[in-house]
Amino acid sequence: VIPGQLSNRQKTAVVDALRPDFPLPMLLASIGLAQSSFYYHLQQRSRPDKHEHIRDILHAIDAQSDNTYGYRRMWWELRHRGIIISEKVVRRLMREEGIVPRFPKRKWRYSSYQGEISPAPDNLVNRSFHADSPNKLWLTDISVFAAHDSRVYLSAIIDCFDGKVVAAKTSVHPTMELAQETLLAAIEAEQPEADGSLVLHSDRGAHYRGSTWRSLTAKYGIVSSMSKKGCSPDNAACEGFFGRMKNEMYYGKVWQTTKELEEAIARYIEFYNNHRIKTSLGGVSITAYRKLHVA
Repeated sequence: VIPGQLSNRQKTAVVDALRPDFPLPMLLASIGLAQSSFYYHLQQRSRPDKHEHIRDILHAIDAQSDNTYGYRRMWWELRHRGIIISEKVVRRLMREEGIVPRFPKRKWRYSSYQGEISPAPDNLVNRSFHADSPNKLWLTDISVFAAHDSRVYLSAIIDCFDGKVVAAKTSVHPTMELAQETLLAAIEAEQPEADGSLVLHSDRGAHYRGSTWRSLTAKYGIVSSMSKKGCSPDNAACEGFFGRMKNEMYYGKVWQTTKELEEAIARYIEFYNNHRIKTSLGGVSITAYRKLHVA
């Protein structure tokens, strides 16, 4: 038994079982449980627990979300399953069960900026990351993940209508082709109108300054937009996706191989698009939101 992985309620059960054989103060110190908490949970055990089945469901949701859901997403998920309780109760039950989502510190950020190697398009977005329908405003960027054997670079394109990852590609090298293949994949998947109604916003990285990239956007009628030099908030919504992703599936784990990491990235993006609850969308997944709002 690893004490750090047990809730106070579970610790109380362990201590109570061992109490006939060991001094109580020693048990409490060893397992990391305050005496007041021990007696509180001991008293609670003698009462019927009307939330016992919900506790099991919370642990199941926590496992399915890979330990990424806070109490608000837990609350929404319970509602979707027909379980109506208050957010306050969800918070209490999660606390008692030791269910705490991961919130690691942010690490360094990858940059492909190589100077003003070509004319930069105007910033047409100006931090207004909102679109009334799909394929009107896309954001793109590249982020780096590290495994023991190498690094993995993830290129992604995000639709500002609902945050959908419309395309994502990984590589162990941050080549120009990585960004170009991501764009082509997004075009193939979404089939946007080639009439200049789609704006694609990026930072000033070299991937988005080359002649091939500019030719592709022109060919498919995509209007380019770029952040100001060295201004991360200008592409904050895209960087925010990478930050959430790393918090939820990357940080706090040991990644041995790039293959293992790339497979985890693919699984996360599938989860993010199709299952992960977004409170900003009214407590539903991106896929569910599109079904409700797009004919």
